[in-house]
Amino acid sequence: MNYLIPGWHDLLTDWAYTVPKIEFDDTVSHVKLLQADDEQYSLVITDYQPQLSTKMNQLMLAPKEVVSVFDYLQGIDHLDNRIIDYRDFNWPADAYYDYTNFRIFVIENNHPYAKITFDTQGKILYVDYLEKEQKTRRLVLDSRGFVSREELFDAGQAYQHIYYDEQGYWRIKHNLLTDHVEVNNMFSELTKHHEYTHLSELLAEVVQEHILNNFDIQTDNLIVTLDDEAVIDEKIYQAYQPIYSISRWHPYKNKLAYLNNHKNSLKLLVDDEETQKNVKEHLKVSPTLLSLFQSRFSLGHSQRSQRERIGLFVESTDEKDVRQIVEMIYERLIVSPDKEGLVLLSYSPEKFYMTQQAIEWLKKQHEGEFILTSDERNEIEEILMKKKKVPKLSIEAHRIVTEAEIGKQFDSLRILIDWGNNPDEFIQTTAISTGIPQLYRRPIKRIKDYQNGLVCKTIKELNNGLNYYIGNLKHWNESLVYNVQLMNKYSTVELLKKWQTVLEK
Repeated sequence: MNYLIPGWHDLLTDWAYTVPKIEFDDTVSHVKLLQADDEQYSLVITDYQPQLSTKMNQLMLAPKEVVSVFDYLQGIDHLDNRIIDYRDFNWPADAYYDYTNFRIFVIENNHPYAKITFDTQGKILYVDYLEKEQKTRRLVLDSRGFVSREELFDAGQAYQHIYYDEQGYWRIKHNLLTDHVEVNNMFSELTKHHEYTHLSELLAEVVQEHILNNFDIQTDNLIVTLDDEAVIDEKIYQAYQPIYSISRWHPYKNKLAYLNNHKNSLKLLVDDEETQKNVKEHLKVSPTLLSLFQSRFSLGHSQRSQRERIGLFVESTDEKDVRQIVEMIYERLIVSPDKEGLVLLSYSPEKFYMTQQAIEWLKKQHEGEFILTSDERNEIEEILMKKKKVPKLSIEAHRIVTEAEIGKQFDSLRILIDWGNNPDEFIQTTAISTGIPQLYRRPIKRIKDYQNGLVCKTIKELNNGLNYYIGNLKHWNESLVYNVQLMNKYSTVELLKKWQTVLEK
């Protein structure tokens, strides 16, 4: 059996503040490889995750078993869901409901009595009880349908967490000010002690005594995400000969100091070249590089389009460079407005806003020289613009929030530019799978000069790179052939071969 311990810490947020975004996680990637090889796996959850069933549904994970430290402490042994309605709570007899766009307020005597907050699926996340409009306590609901934790507040500051089972009995009380933990005497057989100085001590005991107690070193594998935010000390896992998964999606620098004392017996997985370099520098050992992203044979259809679209990925590029590149590409578009186009791509809302501002900046810099194909104009304005013979340029900005969205955008791209300091591996893999060339400012392993891309150290060289591939079918086809060869190297089959060598005892 393969036991995976992910670095999952965050709770679901209020749906009113939930911003759709694409997320990456090393555990999810490892699970996809295991599933592709029909390998069984279990998840060991060490953090408090009351919305775990919702999270697993979103990630489409179906492990053989989910073992949660807090589920053990709270007496929960299933993943079945039931729905709790806000009217199921015991509200004052004269209370009424004020329905807003994002939450429900319970009103008593014309004053807010409680505030009910929901997740993106319409399930109750938590209920805040109010006095003089200030929160005094919060009930956190588990997505399986019960009150899981009560949080007590004083002057807006949480000072105690009380964890409950499905029947409403309290199981443990955690003093946030001192970190002291008390275990209910009714359930004292679950733990060695009635009191603990620190919550981490109790959690470590549960992991050792009740979760990994049946672990067989000869046949089982323990795969642990190395994470500075982890609640369990990594020393706990050392007896189980763990495989540590290190990725840039979780902070890990502080944990490397501990690993340095055990590096002779370590099995380390890293997600990309940058992480591999950091680990080598700190530990003086060579970890196994296992990409989190599998190539897929999904060649694009840019050759069917009359306009050759240039993709500019900006997530790790600063505003000054983005504007300079946009200006350079503008000089190309103004000459061939019907033959080329530009699409700016980003992950985060902040970078998306930056790309929108870059387009607005370009419009001001060249006011009256062009219009955008996406601009909405009335009929009279269109007639006037046609008389002036102002060219229409295709310049767009898109924020990538799902893998399906990036596939849609890349399908019509002719070439990709990622001129940031930290090239994105998912973007690289998608470009390779689509078969398009890539331009970068520094050498990276997957790009070979004049094969499937070019290293361009200056904006001027970027323009030369565009000239090399755009409008030149010979060079573009050479890139396509080389990318197809790379697809095999980073395919699921090849990654599984590397994965199996890591798992070998």
